[in-house]
Amino acid sequence: MNHRPMVLRRLVIPFILSLVLACNVPIIPQTGTEATLTSGPPTNTLPPPTSTVTVEPSPTDTATIPPVTPSNTITSTSTPIPITPTNTSIPIPCNRAQYVADVNYPDGTEVTVKTNFTKTWRITNTGSCTWTSGYKIIYVSGDQMSAPLETTLTASTVSPGATVDISVPLKVPDTEGTYRGYFKLRSSDNIIFGIGPSGNDAFWVEIKAISVQLFFPAVPFHVIASKTPTPILHFFVPRLAITISP
Repeated sequence: MNHRPMVLRRLVIPFILSLVLACNVPIIPQTGTEATLTSGPPTNTLPPPTSTVTVEPSPTDTATIPPVTPSNTITSTSTPIPITPTNTSIPIPCNRAQYVADVNYPDGTEVTVKTNFTKTWRITNTGSCTWTSGYKIIYVSGDQMSAPLETTLTASTVSPGATVDISVPLKVPDTEGTYRGYFKLRSSDNIIFGIGPSGNDAFWVEIKAISVQLFFPAVPFHVIASKTPTPILHFFVPRLAITISP
């Protein structure tokens, strides 16, 4: 009796069974610990997924800021501004004068003591009023030199802008020295005024008083005879001067 088929059957059947079992057994990964096989369906060990809802912003939910256009742009406009003329002229005072020159006896002139003389100034009427015979020259301060307290400025009239020579009679003091007297003008309504930008400055006269000096003239000393018919005269001139005070 041939037992070989029997032996093959015994070897094949266990091999087939092992393959069947191998296909039904789940594969457990080796994690370093011993796996425990349990019956029943496999357990899902993964955590449940988290329900995360991502809300996409709607175009209407986002505030759209329009671009701002800078407003600091200055647009120049050429608009002519009419100029209104204004009367800014300063009114001219009624009474005012301006010194022009010394007609005689300029400052420092030497005049003999006790001599009478007349001082004359040239001035211009720079005011807006006409000078008349009611206007006076008045002594205000300094050396009076026998000047009257007031003297008539003019016998006629002096219009604004006109120039006139005015005079005052004076007398040199008895003592040598320098003398100065100050004068102003007075209007017919007793307004005192003078010269200069302010119209209130005084004008003056200044002289130097000196004594009288007499010199002896040259006189003949002797006559020298000459062969010519015309004699030659030699004069002796003394170098002597005598000062005499009146």
